[in-house]
Amino acid sequence: MYVITHKKFEYNLSDGYTPLLVGADFNPNPMGYLCDNTGDNISSSNKSFCELTGMYWLWKNCTDRYIGISHYRRYFSDKPNLNMVRLEALLSNAPRVISTQKLDSYLESYDWIVPQEEAVSGDRLTVYEQFSDAHNIEDLEKAKKIIQKLYPEYIEAFNEVMTNTKMSKFNMLYTSKKQYDNYCEWLFKILFSLEKQTDISTYDEYQQRLYGFIAERLLNVWIEKNDVKVKKLPVFNTSLENRHGVIDKIKSKF
Repeated sequence: MYVITHKKFEYNLSDGYTPLLVGADFNPNPMGYLCDNTGDNISSSNKSFCELTGMYWLWKNCTDRYIGISHYRRYFSDKPNLNMVRLEALLSNAPRVISTQKLDSYLESYDWIVPQEEAVSGDRLTVYEQFSDAHNIEDLEKAKKIIQKLYPEYIEAFNEVMTNTKMSKFNMLYTSKKQYDNYCEWLFKILFSLEKQTDISTYDEYQQRLYGFIAERLLNVWIEKNDVKVKKLPVFNTSLENRHGVIDKIKSKF
């Protein structure tokens, strides 16, 4: 399991979890983390590709049997749902990450492990509507046209995902190297084509993270289209940004 980060972070990682510094072309590396700027890489594109520069690096330079991606503050949990994860966090202030041994055991029965689906806007908006509300919808429309040209067999799955109100977020996953390679070949062919057609020079720093935002949606399209068995796990955030208000929500469940 590779833990994507753009900076030094404080969290006691379990065995099998390896930090991977993305944007290593310009981000400092005082801890000596594994970097995304060796071998075949797109590290210099990190400000627009986000964690995907790490994903690309793993695709091109890693030979592990299984590959997983989490984040310096987001991890998969073995709890049954997010409420139980939050309860553990509130009681101990240290929710436990799922072990790589447990993840490996899941892949004996499943092809992919991805985050449990979450509402993109409190079930108020569809995936498409939420993107339109938060980003430049023309960019998503361009991605759709690229898929129509390169992979027309995925359009039905694309349309299905866009009409949902929930999706798996964060570009987090755990799968075999074979599955991972197939997905990355598909994903980056679409994103690199989109990059050639899109001018983000006038976008602010947040909106320039465009290709990471698009990829979040496309992982759901890939899962929707392909005949794969998927295990969905809750994801917790170590920063506990949601701490206030969570207690009342949890009390209402018990």
